Formats: sequence, C-alpha cells, structure tokens
Amino acid sequence: MKLGACAIGGAGMVASASRPASARLSRSTYTIRVGTAEETTVYVTEAADDGPTLMVTGGVHGDETNGYRSAHRIRKWDIDAGKLVVLPEACKPAIEAGTQQYEDGDLNRHFPDGTEEESPLADAIWDVVLQEDVDFLWDLHSSYGVYESGDGGVGQALFATDAGDAGVHSKAIRDYLNAEVVDDSLDDEYDFREHTHNDDGSRDMLKHKMGATLDTPAIIFETTEELSLDRQTKYTTAAVERFMYRFGLLETVSVTESSNHLSYDGDATAVNAPADDNGQRSGLLFGVTNDADREATITDIEVAPANAAVDELADHSYEEGQWTSELHVTADVQDGLTDINGGTALPATIDLSADGFSDSADREAILSAGSSATVSLYQFESGGAPVDMVGEDLTVTVEYELADGQTGSAEFALAL
Repeated sequence: MKLGACAIGGAGMVASASRPASARLSRSTYTIRVGTAEETTVYVTEAADDGPTLMVTGGVHGDETNGYRSAHRIRKWDIDAGKLVVLPEACKPAIEAGTQQYEDGDLNRHFPDGTEEESPLADAIWDVVLQEDVDFLWDLHSSYGVYESGDGGVGQALFATDAGDAGVHSKAIRDYLNAEVVDDSLDDEYDFREHTHNDDGSRDMLKHKMGATLDTPAIIFETTEELSLDRQTKYTTAAVERFMYRFGLLETVSVTESSNHLSYDGDATAVNAPADDNGQRSGLLFGVTNDADREATITDIEVAPANAAVDELADHSYEEGQWTSELHVTADVQDGLTDINGGTALPATIDLSADGFSDSADREAILSAGSSATVSLYQFESGGAPVDMVGEDLTVTVEYELADGQTGSAEFALAL
C-alpha cells in the first residue's frame, strides 16, 4: 500500500496540501532539508484511480537547465491514474550557482548501492523514494555533447537500468522520439540513442541505486545543449508524457501536443526608443496573438540574432517598463516585464518570472483568448555599443502556458 503525500512527515520534511484540482485529483507539496541551503520542494499529484507511482527528478546538476525546467512543467500536469512525484530542483545550491556540483560535491555520486547515502541531501532524496514507494524513476539531465558522437558528451540518449522493464520502455521512447518528435530539419546526429545498463550499482548514481538496491526500473534522460533550451524541453516533456501513457498514468497523449496557439502578427519593427535617443534603432517590437479559446501566459522568450556580432541585450535606465527594460510585453490581462541587472548576452532565453533583478522586475504576460500583445526588446548591442537593427534577422521563440495547463512554444522568424 502506497503512502499518501501528506502522510510523509519524517525528519526535515514539512507537508502542506493544496486545493484539489478536481474531485478525482489531489495535489500536495512537502519540503525536504528544511532550514538549510538545500531546502527544496517535492510536488505530488495523485489520482483517485489506482495505478503506479512515477518519480521525476530535475536539477540534480545545477548547470543543466533542461532538467529542472522540464520537471517544473511536468509537476503541473494532471494524471488519470496512480501518483506522480516530482522533485524539480533536487540540488538547489547548484542551481542557484549554475554549477554541476555544490558544497558537498556531485549529488549524482552520492548514492552507493547497499550502503548509506554520502550526503544529507542524498539521504533526504532517498527517503522520498522509499516513503513514496516509487515504481519507476525518470532523472532529467542535459549534456554539452551528443552520445556516441565522439565528442565525449551523453546528450540525446536514454540510459536505462537493467532492473525491471526499463530497457523495453527506453527503446520504445527512443523510437517514438525519433519518428514523431525530433525536428525533421535537424541532422541525424541529433536522433536519440538508447543504452540499457547490465551493471546496476556500478556507479554511485541515483538511477543505479534504484536498480541495484531496490530492483526498481529507472531512466536517465539526456538532451544535448547544442540544441536550444526550447527544443530540449520539448523533447524531454514529450518523452516523459509518452512514458506516462505507456506506464498507465495517462489515458491519452495530449499534454505536449505541438499545435501552436500563439501566432506572429508579421509586424516586426526596429525602434529608436525615446527613453534613450542614441540615433540608432536599437530596439524592436512585434505583435503576437493568442489563437486559443482560453487564456495564455507567456513564460519565456528566447532571442537569437542571426548576426553573431549582435551579442547583447541591455537597457541603460534604472526605470522599469517599455524601452526602459530589456523585455516588456503589453498584454490585456497582465503586462509582462523582465528588467535584467546588467543585461544579458545573446543568444539568450529570458524567463519572465525569474530573470529580473528584483521582485518588481519580473512578471509573466497574460493574454485573454483571441487577444494580441506587443513584445518590446531593448537595446541590442555589439561589443557594448548600440546596434541599428534595421536589416537584421532574428529567431524569437515564445513559450506559453494555457489556462488548462497545456504548454507550448512558437518560433518566429523576424526580418527587420
């Protein structure tokens, strides 16, 4: 019999239930490593219908943004049966520092088979595994390179335990991704590979300990950082969703459907902003429309100039708003804003809820059904000097979440 999320209250854990999303679905959270720099939240979604328990971890390595970004998306999903346990930010200090390791070393080397975990944080995470009675684990990562390409990286690959049927699922997910999800425009080198270990416990990883100590199946999922963060997140969430369908948590595959609900208005314009009249049209604006029949929230915007010399986005004002911040979105329900301290190097993905320099300097944009919004970016620079953007090309990817929790991204080619 599996423990409910609110039944967990061991040392260093604080539980708090949230309002159920529906009569057949309950959500709760609890905290591990309370009062320490490693304090982090576990999210539990449980369906009324019996089913298996899946645990998803992200942020074991703090410099692998795809892992914790994708896990945060997944924790919001509804399920039809069983239980979904998500630890999006497993190693909070490493995430905050943007590093693979933290003060105690590499968290994913703290899980030896047959003996105690090698750090307090690893011990707390293992307690979650045991008390939730996990049936399958997915550990989400990214790598600088591509597995089996000769560059030493392990991206675009699934690494399964020998335990259970992890290898069967891993191969099926690999085939699904390559046939249905990986963009046709990419070279074959970005197809996913699969490797099923026959030596569970040979390394002190969480996945290895799952297989060797508990005989519980697990998969490490790796994308390559050679691809955009949006593509990495797309592939990761599609893989986990497909697995949840195969494993019995979902009745249909619909969470990551690829239809775009956000469209580009085709009106990109270079702007000489009145707040900083430098004689250069170093800002730009363009319009987007919410084509969905429900409210949409813009969560992230990726900006990638075609000209590598355009290497920075930085405003020159202490104020916040259009043309006085790097990013501003004028929308009918809520304006979006990100004012970044010192600007940001390009290309970059800007998180509207996290990248501002203060509490007032980051806010997601919200559009009602059928409404349009104006995205303003300011100012583009090359080597610290403003760039006239007339004649420049950019790729801008806008990530959004609909009111029902469905997420998506829309990629726009801007020609100025």
